[in-house]
Amino acid sequence: MIKSHRISERMMKMKRVLSVFFLLLSLALPIFAQGLEDLSAEEWRQDIRFLEEKLLSTHPNPFFNADEGTFRDLLKSLEHDLEDLSSSEIYTRLTEIVASIGDGHTAIYPDSRLAVYPIYTYWFADGLYVVATSESEQYLLNCRVVEIAGMEVEYALERLKKVVSYDNEWGFLHSHSDYLNKEEIMKSLGIADMDGDLLLKVEKEGEIIEASVKSQHEGFHWIQKRVSEIDRTYQGRKYWYQYYPDSKTLHFHYASCGSEKGNPFILFNWKMFLFTWTNPVDKFVLDLRGNGGGSSVVLEPFILRMMIDWRLNRTGKLFVLIDRGTFSSAVLNAISMRKRTNAIFVGEPTGGSPRHYGEVERFQLPNSGISVSCSTTYWKTTSDRSEAFMPDILVVRSFQDYYEMRDLAFEAVMAYGSEGEE
Repeated sequence: MIKSHRISERMMKMKRVLSVFFLLLSLALPIFAQGLEDLSAEEWRQDIRFLEEKLLSTHPNPFFNADEGTFRDLLKSLEHDLEDLSSSEIYTRLTEIVASIGDGHTAIYPDSRLAVYPIYTYWFADGLYVVATSESEQYLLNCRVVEIAGMEVEYALERLKKVVSYDNEWGFLHSHSDYLNKEEIMKSLGIADMDGDLLLKVEKEGEIIEASVKSQHEGFHWIQKRVSEIDRTYQGRKYWYQYYPDSKTLHFHYASCGSEKGNPFILFNWKMFLFTWTNPVDKFVLDLRGNGGGSSVVLEPFILRMMIDWRLNRTGKLFVLIDRGTFSSAVLNAISMRKRTNAIFVGEPTGGSPRHYGEVERFQLPNSGISVSCSTTYWKTTSDRSEAFMPDILVVRSFQDYYEMRDLAFEAVMAYGSEGEE
């Protein structure tokens, strides 16, 4: 009887699990049951009106940076043109409408259903380079892009800007490739050719070569190649620190504004400062590069502890590294460090503005399932009205620096004080 009861109990649990599974599946079906090309004009029209209503009711000030008349004209124009547009053109126009708000947090990020050109680009001090490819396009890896679709690179990127949501130029440079390598977007902008191929001219080993890059709908493995093997030891981690005994430098990497499961930040922070008491630390480096945000309060125990640390909170001993990938809550953390410590900031201007809209709410358009992010809060934590949070020491890498895996910002920290800098 006991065995029979246990079997029955397991069956009941299994039924509950299956019920939850099928409920979740049924909720997901409206999103994935049909592709964008299957939607009718009326369904797209419903999505457009839903988008307008939701954006205007959610964003605290949707026209802080945009002209309301232009925004509404874009909506009306899209509704008027629906019958003559392909699904990818409609998608791209919707992306443009949301990007017109001029807020890096309010965006339609490229949909996972879009076809991908297997190239990833990065803008260095000396131009645009292909820094990752699939195996099929590996011949383009580490080449400098000279032209895109017969246009100079700067002109092509200028055309791309209207569909990218960003706070400032550095934010655009950080985000551009996620749009540049999407076939539907590039074709709708008239940058890809009629077949959807992306035509490039690149400089390879001193020669100019032409390439026609085809998109891929299936997943593929990204390939990177530099002088040394890329260290992936800490991939996926939100924070960690490294100690260099020769220079007595502690390098605290804060890659994401969140707390790790099984390694709560408050405990990690205590252990890290304990380490500084048991080991000599001449320079302490907080690295916010590539930190796209999260919750700004997570770092607060570190900032409070650093404020009262008479050993480390000194000019020339405490440094913060920032770059174009420093965004959202990470910018708020940088502002707090500037206000409350004696840190010196090194690197690039941040991709996020000091004063910005954030605290994102995400919603989906009812028929297409397109995901939209929208700001709900204005963060006015500083009197700084600059478009970007600026470093004290500006450092921008060239492609050769990247290829040789030179960390110029960290090198600038190491060099600080050795040449009589104050």
